[in-house]
Amino acid sequence: MVRVTIVVREVGRLKPDYSLGFDLPEVPGIGDYLSIHRPDKPDPFGEDLIVRKVWWRLDHPETNGFASSDERIGSVREIFVECDVALGPYSSDDWRRLAEGAKSRGLEIEEFEIARLSLRESDLK
Repeated sequence: MVRVTIVVREVGRLKPDYSLGFDLPEVPGIGDYLSIHRPDKPDPFGEDLIVRKVWWRLDHPETNGFASSDERIGSVREIFVECDVALGPYSSDDWRRLAEGAKSRGLEIEEFEIARLSLRESDLK
């Protein structure tokens, strides 16, 4: 498992809105879809995101601009996975309102390109 910090950007901006830590089997790649479910929403509804950037912060013990004869190996300090708000088939009603409000202000909100039935959280209540 690899520990990453998912950074959710403010809609239409590069500025971080909030971040959450996760242990994942691999680092998500640019363009991947992420859906985060939290305990305050009925399953499967939550927050849908699209990965935009992956920022690897690395440490290395070498202080010179080149490796010495004793090869020294660096390590990962932290990995940030920066994401934009998106709409998916299981976006919660609150998430959908956030995204649709941004769309109504002329901001671009990408939708997951998948062929799947889209359910509304409110339809199940």
